[in-house]
Amino acid sequence: MEIIKENLNIASIPFMNALKGIEGITQKAYDSELKKLTLTVFDSWTREGELDGLISQYNLDNFAFIISPNVINFDSSELQKKIAKQSLLKNKLMAIDYNYKTFALKFKFEKPFDAPEIAALDDIVDNLVGYDVVTQLMNAYEHKEKDGHNYYNQKRSELVESIITAIRTEAEAFEIDTKLKNVKDSLLTGDWKTAKTYLSLTVVEGAYTQALKDEYNLEIQEYIDANY
Repeated sequence: MEIIKENLNIASIPFMNALKGIEGITQKAYDSELKKLTLTVFDSWTREGELDGLISQYNLDNFAFIISPNVINFDSSELQKKIAKQSLLKNKLMAIDYNYKTFALKFKFEKPFDAPEIAALDDIVDNLVGYDVVTQLMNAYEHKEKDGHNYYNQKRSELVESIITAIRTEAEAFEIDTKLKNVKDSLLTGDWKTAKTYLSLTVVEGAYTQALKDEYNLEIQEYIDANY
């Protein structure tokens, strides 16, 4: 006997695996494009109620899937405690999945899941992410500080090379270094935007030419565009 169920938006892999637990099914196929389930069962098969329950369990239209990105400090126990205390959410939560590589936190809730439930979940996740934002900013500044050191060492080496090759005198190099002191200090702490602000305040004169100022401005702006 053949049984056909149409218009099924189901999670096909776990659903097909779960079908193995229902006796009397000899063949099964699910077409994800047509959303059509075709089963071959024994003529005396009486497990359709169990099948319908399984379809409801894996029907994606019955659930809301919420993804919260960049949750670095994930504590499953603490999260579930907070959800258990939230009346709008505690009876609707079906699953929590956390990806330790991408830091994405995924929720599966029973519908209806509307604005009040979303706001309640956002409040809970915000408390977790609040710590994550600080951690992310600290990590980002460590990276920018390292890049600032590398960039400063590059420009310092170029300046020393210009002395060696007699393009500039030591006095001229010192004049340039003095002009760019605040820019240098900001780069060494990873504050590239602040460095650009200080650069805009420098006055072109003597060995510190407009071309040199433009060179710094272009390179710092390129870094800002790529990393902020």
